[in-house]
Amino acid sequence: MVNIKYTSIVNFNGINRQVSPFLIELGDLSDAQNLVTEKIGVLKKSFDYTIKGSQIAAEQDIMGAFDFYRNDGTHDHIIAVNGNSTAEIYIYDTSWVDQAQNLTRNYKVRFAYSPTIDVLFAANYADATRSYTSEAWSASTNVTDAAKAKYIKGWGDRIYLLNCDVSGTEYPSRAYRSDAIETSATWDTDEYIVFDDTISGVSTNGENLFVACQNSTYIFTLNEDKYKMSDIGCVSNEGIVSYGNYTFYPAIDGYYAFDGRDTFKISSQVEEYWKEITAANLDDIQAVVRGEHIYVYIGDITAPWDSTQTLQNVILDYNILQNNWNRGRLGNDCTNLHSYVTSSSRKVFFGDDDGNVYEMFDDSGQQNSVDFSSHLETNWVYGSGASVIDDFSEIFGFGKYLSNLKVSYKISETDSWRDIGELSGEQDMVKFDKVRSHKIKFRLSEYSGKNLYEIYRLDVGYEPAYEIDED
Repeated sequence: MVNIKYTSIVNFNGINRQVSPFLIELGDLSDAQNLVTEKIGVLKKSFDYTIKGSQIAAEQDIMGAFDFYRNDGTHDHIIAVNGNSTAEIYIYDTSWVDQAQNLTRNYKVRFAYSPTIDVLFAANYADATRSYTSEAWSASTNVTDAAKAKYIKGWGDRIYLLNCDVSGTEYPSRAYRSDAIETSATWDTDEYIVFDDTISGVSTNGENLFVACQNSTYIFTLNEDKYKMSDIGCVSNEGIVSYGNYTFYPAIDGYYAFDGRDTFKISSQVEEYWKEITAANLDDIQAVVRGEHIYVYIGDITAPWDSTQTLQNVILDYNILQNNWNRGRLGNDCTNLHSYVTSSSRKVFFGDDDGNVYEMFDDSGQQNSVDFSSHLETNWVYGSGASVIDDFSEIFGFGKYLSNLKVSYKISETDSWRDIGELSGEQDMVKFDKVRSHKIKFRLSEYSGKNLYEIYRLDVGYEPAYEIDED
């Protein structure tokens, strides 16, 4: 008499290969691509996007972006892009409009805003710091005697310029600041704060200024007190994001969180991916917050499980509330990742190395009008227990919009995947010839467009290959 038993894989909890196979939670996956956990325990296909406007500058990087949110509630989407001879700033108004600033090529452009005087500032380290109102750009109004700077931040009633060049002399550990802004921004070259390290980024942490350096991080308060908070440095300004009272930032060995007192690593589950980031690409790490998700772009890496395989355009998704990670793959390189408030809500955008800007998660189901693939790979499934040989013969899938989801399996005795069928509809089952092994793992994969399906649960059917002696 057949007595099939079932083990369930539920409460999907992202990718995690960093623990013993006997400690893996049933919801942890060995690998997944272009799937996220927007709801607790549910996997959904994601990472779709569509171009905004048209191409700006072929074969050139998008080098900066900003949501210019004015006091009257209006928004301007501002980006900076390399050009063949100069870099340039553009503002979107039914199309991307050239601002004719003629900046030096290959320098990232960063922006800050002063709500006190409703003025935007732009800095790129090579050219004079600029100001902008809705009427015009200027290299003198509100920026006379302002330093050139790699980083810029509006905070309190001042604008801060960090890691600076003053009259041709570099001051990598200084943060210059404007006088307290009332009707205009004025600058004094004696007004600066020195941090005991090379500044590599800036953000906020609650009501304080968060200053990241190469080998340390600092907090600077509105009372002008400076505190060193950690000896774990930051490798990319564009990888720093804030969420509530937390500030997250990328270091050489992982992604860290600072809660106002302690600094701790949150990337242990994706440690093997982080280790594959080349030193040359650390400065190009990008991050953005959307809801409770942090998306961290790390670029091309060698697959941790196969040194002959390259994972291209990798973007990691950290769910802050669920404390789990997933992995996406973009169809285009990402040189800038940012958010902007559209007429409906705050959206995520990215710029590529070919002069394009894209809106992400737009429910198009495609990546720039191209179908794209997704897959998941379960960890090892043990039926009756690690010491018992089972006959595996069924897999049930439960979800939404499942369509031609190809199922394969692998057992410990072989290194290859074997296709056994497809799952479709809201629930479906694939039966296969009995496979005898101590353990089995499954791979579900698909390639489609406009099908942002969801997976709720997988049930694996098995029976002991031999009668178990209860004594």
